Amino acid sequence: MRFVTIAVKNLVRRPGRSLLTIAGLAIAIAAVVSLVGAAESLEKSYLALYESRGGDLVVQRRGGMVQVSRGMAESFGDRIRALPQAGNVMGGLLDLVAFEERGLYTVFVEGMRPSDSSVIDRAKLLTGRRLTAGDKDCVMLGRVLAANLGKRAGDTVEIYAHKFQVVGVFETLNVYENGSVLMLLSELQRQMDRPGQVTGFLVQADPPGDTAAIAALQRRIEALDPNVAAIPCAEFVRSVSQLQVTRAMSWIISAMAGLIGALGVLNTMAITVFERQAEIGALRAMGWRRTRVVRLILNESLALAAVALAIGIPCGFGLMFFMGKWHVTSSLIQGGPSARTIGEAVVMAAAMATIGALVPAVRIASVSPVRALRGT
Repeated sequence: MRFVTIAVKNLVRRPGRSLLTIAGLAIAIAAVVSLVGAAESLEKSYLALYESRGGDLVVQRRGGMVQVSRGMAESFGDRIRALPQAGNVMGGLLDLVAFEERGLYTVFVEGMRPSDSSVIDRAKLLTGRRLTAGDKDCVMLGRVLAANLGKRAGDTVEIYAHKFQVVGVFETLNVYENGSVLMLLSELQRQMDRPGQVTGFLVQADPPGDTAAIAALQRRIEALDPNVAAIPCAEFVRSVSQLQVTRAMSWIISAMAGLIGALGVLNTMAITVFERQAEIGALRAMGWRRTRVVRLILNESLALAAVALAIGIPCGFGLMFFMGKWHVTSSLIQGGPSARTIGEAVVMAAAMATIGALVPAVRIASVSPVRALRGT
């Protein structure tokens, strides 16, 4: 009988116990794939938001990232435009609102000028029209948000306890934009009582994407005001505290699920080894070395992990698909987990299987064949 065949037969002989262990491991794997994948999707979508607008640097006041509550003078953009190697400069005001009756608690509202808004220009208009200068009490809704609110062009939507007319519904390739509200900068400044202010600027270097030009422009912008930080988009996204917390929490939950899975494997393998002491003793008496006994137990555990991976990874994909469609998270998550996340799930499954089986495997391999045959 082949070595692998022995391991598989040992698991099949105890189907109930094996299935329960596989279920525990599959839940842990699905947690890694879905939660870590969702956190990674948030970060990628956020970076794509800046890159799609042609930005190289994010300019904000120092002291924190995504400072919705703090702003800077809109006129600061003119000082940036006057700098050498400064290309397109787009200023905008950002706020977060909630539509509690619809279960939506983190909806972005962006205020921008039509003259320098690449979002309005490149968005695919599904219904209605685009915002134009002079529009008052008018907004555009992203496709996902419009669907979640049940709104279309011509309807009204209440924001800041004020009714706005939906002049158009748009779609872009970015999940954040598809779940947001767009209005003119002057209108949002009025609603937030922040005249002449913006949250920050998205600045493109000239030539765009040139490392030397970006570094030189960064130094020049920060020299204008010591309270202002100009940060490359990728670095800015990595520094956003909300994204860091989301990724940390996803790993904490996944680690807890992994620990439970490892304990499940440990319990299963310990009981299995205890019930098979005589069998293992006979194998040792027939000439099996200790290392071969350890390999047998580890192979059984890894076989459980392999089946759990085959179940857990598709379940993780399914959970991410559900989050992408669920109205509460549909404006934040899109796509599936990356190859890196799948690899992390495979490593975690192998670690759970190895850790859970190693102690009982080493222990039974250390027992002499005579004692094992006696069951003592």
